[in-house]
Amino acid sequence: MNPLKKYIWLVDTVMRAGNKGLTLQQIADAYYYNDDINGGKLYSDRTFHRHRNEVKEIFGIEIECYPTGSVFRYRIVDSGDNDYFRRWLLDSIAVNRVVSDSKDRAQYISIENTHTEHLTAVLQALKERRKVEFDYMPYWSETSTHYFDFQIHAIKMFERRWYIIGRYKNDMPYIILALDRISQFEIQEETFQRDSDFSLEELFDGAFGITIGDGDVENVWLKVEEHQAKYLRSLPLHRSQVELTCRDEGYALFALRVRPSYELRQRILSLGSSVEVMQPESLRNEIREEAKAMLAKYKEDDE
Repeated sequence: MNPLKKYIWLVDTVMRAGNKGLTLQQIADAYYYNDDINGGKLYSDRTFHRHRNEVKEIFGIEIECYPTGSVFRYRIVDSGDNDYFRRWLLDSIAVNRVVSDSKDRAQYISIENTHTEHLTAVLQALKERRKVEFDYMPYWSETSTHYFDFQIHAIKMFERRWYIIGRYKNDMPYIILALDRISQFEIQEETFQRDSDFSLEELFDGAFGITIGDGDVENVWLKVEEHQAKYLRSLPLHRSQVELTCRDEGYALFALRVRPSYELRQRILSLGSSVEVMQPESLRNEIREEAKAMLAKYKEDDE
C-alpha cells in the first residue's frame, strides 16, 4: 500500500479525537480494525513513531505527545491558521471523511477542482528525496521538454494549481513547473541531497504567486472601496498586507511588500473598479494601460 494513504489515515484518526487525543493503544486498535489500511499487520510502536515523524516532515503536521496522569496521549498540534498548506490538508481530510461516512452528503458538498494526477507520486519523491523524470508542456510552446534527474525540493499551491520547485542540475537556479502540464511522471531509483540552505520561505520572500526573480520588493498601496475591503480583511491578498489609515470615507488603504508580478497585476485587475493602485507609479501605469486595452475591446461599434 502507498505509505501516503497511511499517513493521511493517521492524521485523520488522531484529528477525529480532537484536543483530547488518543493513547497509543487506541491508535493501534483503530489500525487493527481497519482492513483497508493494516494489510493484515499490527501497528507497532516503532511504525507509529516513524509515521508520526514522516507526517511532520512531509505535511508540517505535528502529532504531539502529552501526559495525562500516568498515560500518554497524542493529538494534532494547533499551529494557527497561518500555515495555508497545513490548513488546506486538514480541511481536505475532514471533507473526505464526511463524504466517505455518508455518500448521501456528497450532493451537498461542492469543491473546486484541482489537478492532482501526479500529486501522490510527487509527495513520495519529495519524502524519499528521489530524482524524477517527466515531460513538461508549457502553454507558450508546441513541443514538450523532457526532464531527467530532476530534484524536487518543494511544492506550492497557487490559484488552485500545484507547482513543483526544484532543479535538474546542481549549478542551475531553481525552476517552478505546473503540475497540470506534466506527463509521463516517473520516480527514479537515484536519490539526492536537498540543499542544506534551501528555504521555501526565503525563495518566495516578497513574491506574489509563483514568480520569483531579482526585482526589488516594493511598497504597493491599494485604495479599496469599503465593500471590497471587507473581503480583503478576511482573506488578505498577501501575508505582508497591512491596513493603513485612510481619510477618504468609504475607502480603505492597504499596503503590501511585494515584487510586482504578472500574477499580482492579474489579481488586481480581477477586483475591477473597486481597487485603485496608488503606488508604485510603475505598477499604476501598467494597470492603467491594461485597463485601456480592455476598454478598447468593448467600445461601441458606432464610436
